Amino acid sequence: MNASARKRSALRQELLLKGLIFSELIRFMEEEQSPLFVEQVIAAADLPNDAAFSRIGVYPTAHALLLVGEASKLSGVPVAALCEAFGCYLFGRFTILYPEIMSSYSTAESLLEHVRGHIHEDVKVLYPDATPPEVKTQTRDGQCIVEYRSHRPLAHIACGLIRGCLEHFGDERKIEWVNCSESGDAATFRIAA
Repeated sequence: MNASARKRSALRQELLLKGLIFSELIRFMEEEQSPLFVEQVIAAADLPNDAAFSRIGVYPTAHALLLVGEASKLSGVPVAALCEAFGCYLFGRFTILYPEIMSSYSTAESLLEHVRGHIHEDVKVLYPDATPPEVKTQTRDGQCIVEYRSHRPLAHIACGLIRGCLEHFGDERKIEWVNCSESGDAATFRIAA
């Protein structure tokens, strides 16, 4: 195997995220704080690519976690709270970036029920190399239960995405954490009045 093939193989084994998420993370920090704040975060993170992300590229998840960690240090906002706020923001951006997908649903619950079977399948069509998390939704005793499983430790972003979904549809129910793995790669949420 030549050096180039070994490098591609190693990248596949690494936990990668779409560049779109990085671009939106930078945009979120600029809007929530300022462009100067983003420059400070990037300088502190000292990433090998100087935070030059292409929306269609893929990058190590660890780089996103490093950016969030530095943003937390500089802002004083806990990492979990930053990730949840980013998830909520990201849902709003998805409604702008993918209106044809989002307009297919009339309620938060209908959208959440179709994340796995419809939305993530559309994501794979748009981005064939994407590896979206597994999201399962079921209704129990009048409550919506959402299970998140991923090979990335992004449960707090998932929580924010769900909160953003509820807000988008004017759904006043609250999201509660039922459980979360220590690494943050799996969590269960309850949506209840």
